[in-house]
Amino acid sequence: MNNNALLVRALRGPVMMMTLGGMLVADHFSNFSFSSTWPVLLIVLGIMKLLERFGPSSGPEQPFSPTGGN
Repeated sequence: MNNNALLVRALRGPVMMMTLGGMLVADHFSNFSFSSTWPVLLIVLGIMKLLERFGPSSGPEQPFSPTGGN
């Protein structure tokens, strides 16, 4: 797995939590209700998965070898 995919995977949880927090703040302080905006979480998750999968590659992936050699 390339470094960009690892970075996106590491950021997925925090980005989802910030999105959820922003949606709950919007639910509390505006006319947007959480029940009508929850699909935003699915959209953000989908974007994160696409970035992880189709991000620029740092080269060919090497298969895992438990012995350390090829």
